[in-house]
Amino acid sequence: MDPVIERHPPLHQAVATATTPADPDTVLRETRQQFVTGFTAQCEDILERVDQQSADPDSAKPVTQWLHRVAGLGGTIGFPRVSAKAAELEDAIRGTALNPQQVRDGIAAIRSAFAADVAAPMMPTAAATLAVGPALTVMIVEDEPVQRAVMSAQLRQAGHSPVAVICGEDVIASARASRPDVILLDVELPGIDGYAVCKLLKSEPGLASIPVAFLSAHGNVDARLTGLAHGADDFFTKPIDSRELALRLQLLSKRRQPLDERATFSVLTYDAFCDLARNEIQRERCALALIRTPVGKAADVAALTRDEIRRRDLCGEHDRSHVVVLLPDTGGAAARDRLGSIVEKCRAAGIQGVFAGIAASDTAGARTLEQLVEEADEAVSIARYENQAAAQRPDGPRREAPAQTIQPLVLVADDDPDVIRIVDSHLAAGNYRRVLTFDGSRTLEEVRAQKPDVLVLDLMMPRMTGFDVLAGLRDMVDSRPRIIVLSARGREEDVIRAFSLGADDFIAKPFNPQELLARITRLLK
Repeated sequence: MDPVIERHPPLHQAVATATTPADPDTVLRETRQQFVTGFTAQCEDILERVDQQSADPDSAKPVTQWLHRVAGLGGTIGFPRVSAKAAELEDAIRGTALNPQQVRDGIAAIRSAFAADVAAPMMPTAAATLAVGPALTVMIVEDEPVQRAVMSAQLRQAGHSPVAVICGEDVIASARASRPDVILLDVELPGIDGYAVCKLLKSEPGLASIPVAFLSAHGNVDARLTGLAHGADDFFTKPIDSRELALRLQLLSKRRQPLDERATFSVLTYDAFCDLARNEIQRERCALALIRTPVGKAADVAALTRDEIRRRDLCGEHDRSHVVVLLPDTGGAAARDRLGSIVEKCRAAGIQGVFAGIAASDTAGARTLEQLVEEADEAVSIARYENQAAAQRPDGPRREAPAQTIQPLVLVADDDPDVIRIVDSHLAAGNYRRVLTFDGSRTLEEVRAQKPDVLVLDLMMPRMTGFDVLAGLRDMVDSRPRIIVLSARGREEDVIRAFSLGADDFIAKPFNPQELLARITRLLK
C-alpha cells in the first residue's frame, strides 16, 4: 500500500472499519464525522505526493482518483462545495502531466470550500426520502463502499431492494440473476468503465430493456452526451437529492417494457409467435409479413430480420422456408417498405430467392391471425410474379399512396424567442415536426388539439406557468405526450415539483441543444 495512504486511511474508506447500520441517517452521520476528522490530513498527504511526482502523465492518476472519491462522497454526505471543487480540479488535470502549482491552487480552493461547507452544512437526511410508487429492485454499481452503503440504506428506507455491485465485470451476471427494475451505474469503475458496461447491457436481449441511469460527479455536457450515446436512459449528477432520486427511479421503471415484450426479443417458435400475435392483433392495428426463403434458410433470414425490426415486433419461424413477422401499430404500406428493405439486405448477404408478402389489419380485431397469414401468403405470390422484394394484396392497403414516414411531433413552449429559435432549428435539422407556443394557456390548448409526441416545456411563461400546464395535463391518459422541462429554475424544489406533476425529464438552462435532441430520442424509444 502507498505509504502516504497508510498513515491516514482514505476518506472513501471512512466507515469501512465501522459497522454499517441499516439506518441511512446513521451511515451519513458517522461518515460525515470521519470525513471532517481526516480531511486536513488527506489534503496534506496529496500535496506531499504532488511534490514527489515526476512530469509523467501517469503521475496524475493517484491524485485524480482521490479527487474523484472526494467529489462523489462529498456531495453525498452534505459537502456540495467540496464536491464541486474536487470535480473541477479532476477535470482540469485528467489525462495531463501533473502541474504541481495547479494542484496546490486547486487543493487550496477545495479547503476553502470545506470550511464553507462545515460552517453551513446541508446534511442530507433519510427523512426526506420519498416512498413513492411500487417497491423496486435497484442495482447500484458503485466501487466506493461509503456511497454504496449510503445509497443502499436510502433505498431500503424508501421501501426498495438494493443490489450492490462493486465492479463492471460483475454487472451482467448479477443483472441476469436479480433482474433489477432499474440500474444505477457509476461511470468510473475499476476494470471496464460504466460506458462499456452500459453498452454490454443494451446489447444483451434479456437485459436490454432494463432502464440504466449513469450516476457521476461529472455532469458536464460531454459526459451526459456520451452516456446517452451508449444507450443510457438518464444521467444523474452527484450529489442528487434523495427525493428527486425517488421520483426519477419511478419514472425510469415505467420505461421498462412488459415482460412478454422483453421475452420476445428473439426468434420465436411458430406456436409462441401465434400466442403473442393473437393478443397484439386484438389490441391494436398491425401488419403481418410472411417471408419466403430458400428451403433451410429460414433460420438465417429470421436472425437477420430480428436484428432489423423494432423490439416490440414479433418474429418467428413459420416452417423451413417461411418466416413470419408481426408489426404492431404499423400500416400496410409502411410494413411493405420496411420488409422490402429487409429482403434487399438478405439478398445482399447472399440469400437469394427471398420475397415478402404483407397483410394489414387497419383496426384492432378486424382480422384474425389465420386470415392475415393467408392474405400475406397470397401477397408473396404477387411479389414473386412481379419480381418485387415485398408486395401487398391489391384489394388491401396496397392501393394507398406510397407511405411517407410520419416524423414525431414536438411542441416547444417557451416565452423566449431566442430559445425557441435555437430549439426549432435543431429539431428541424433532426427532421421532427414542430409546433411552437409562447404562453402556458396556448400550450395547454395546442397539446390537447395537436397531441404531440413530446412537449418541451419552460416553467416560467405568461398567462399560465409550466407547473400549471403540467397540472392541466394530468387528466390526459391515452394521448399525453412525454414531457421534458427546460427551465432556468433548477432548484431542487422546482425539479421535484415538476417530476411530481408528471414531467419525464428535466434539463436546466443553459442547455446544450444536442443533449436535448438526444433526450427526446431516448424518450421516444
